[in-house]
Amino acid sequence: MNIISQNEIDFYIEHIKESKLNELGSKKWYESHDRLQKLNQQATLEATGNREEYIKNQLISYGKVPILVHEAICISVWREKVLPELLHIIPNPQQNFTLYFILFHETVAVGLLQKIFFYEDGVQALGNYALDLFDHIILSITHLAVDSTNNFKISMENIDTQLEDEIIQHKNKIQFEVGIGCIGIMFNMLLHIKTLSISVTTRMTTNNDVPMLICHLLNIKPWVKLDNNKKYIFDDNSWKIMNETNNILPKQEAHLWLSLHEFFTSEQLRNNYEITQFRKKHLMQLQHLLNDCLLDQIPPLIHLKQSLYQLSLSEISGISKRPLIMEINAEIRSTILNSYAKRWKKIARAQSTYLFGSESYDIAKSLSETYEHIDNFETKKYLCANCKQQAKNKCSKCKKQWYCSRECQVTNWNEHKTNCH
Repeated sequence: MNIISQNEIDFYIEHIKESKLNELGSKKWYESHDRLQKLNQQATLEATGNREEYIKNQLISYGKVPILVHEAICISVWREKVLPELLHIIPNPQQNFTLYFILFHETVAVGLLQKIFFYEDGVQALGNYALDLFDHIILSITHLAVDSTNNFKISMENIDTQLEDEIIQHKNKIQFEVGIGCIGIMFNMLLHIKTLSISVTTRMTTNNDVPMLICHLLNIKPWVKLDNNKKYIFDDNSWKIMNETNNILPKQEAHLWLSLHEFFTSEQLRNNYEITQFRKKHLMQLQHLLNDCLLDQIPPLIHLKQSLYQLSLSEISGISKRPLIMEINAEIRSTILNSYAKRWKKIARAQSTYLFGSESYDIAKSLSETYEHIDNFETKKYLCANCKQQAKNKCSKCKKQWYCSRECQVTNWNEHKTNCH
């Protein structure tokens, strides 16, 4: 099975260009988004099917990796600056799918970057844009620790809300999923730390305190949520009812532990990371989490546990380890902000005409072919009306209610039959 042919892959990659923030949501932009999403779907097939990762190789060969970084940052700036203005202009639009496509574009870019950075040559392909990406992923991961960002319902079915609230829910969900994806990118950057510049490693040890961020996330576990009196866990790109007897770690939690391990394994990072009393205290709090069950699943963490034990016995040095270097600033985000400064309202007014106008339905129709495959690659949208697990089948009569199995449909029939017509 292929989503696109090899000739289409070459053509799409060759013609990837940076999005302009003021053109997001235009017909021309949706064509670019459509192509990038198809590349992401095909790359997923290649990665999961143990096939030659042709898309990864071509993105590197054509020098397109920095453009993917730009796409992720561009959407995050639009979400921060333009989306609030759009919702102020039209607080309750008639539909929200056009906004969803723009927000989802960041997920697509991050998804492709995840697959590329599994390999060392993918990280090397970042070149001078490694700093831009690192700042972006740290910002995205930090959002996971903010309660307001994670304030969304897992399932919006049977909930009567204003469309504006639904848009905010979608925004927060996508921002959460982007943050989870960025944890995987951070791990791969740490795994290939020797290919990164000293500016990036300095960010890791000083400007952005990676170990402390990891400590906080491992303690609060934002990928576990209580919704409708049921505990859910985000694993393998979807929310599932948590099985308390199942101790298998979700991928993002494993990546955080391994990131911490890689950080303290790296002599370059370890030697430039100043252990203060505050940092020591929070690192020591991880010791009780490093139990036998965790160590059985991730044996390299035995070395991390030993390192933390040695740290607990050591005295705090009063000598600063901060290196004296000339720091380089990330360019992409600041360039976008400066280019469109004080124009956010004007951009929002212009975009509102085609995002919520009659053309929006033509755009949705044009993207229908791409998104009919989305359930195979992205988070499942529908939950079983009975058990709230992922659902693949609709009630054959009303075509509205979703179920994961025949058994759940029969169990739920007495409740559903009054609305089944």
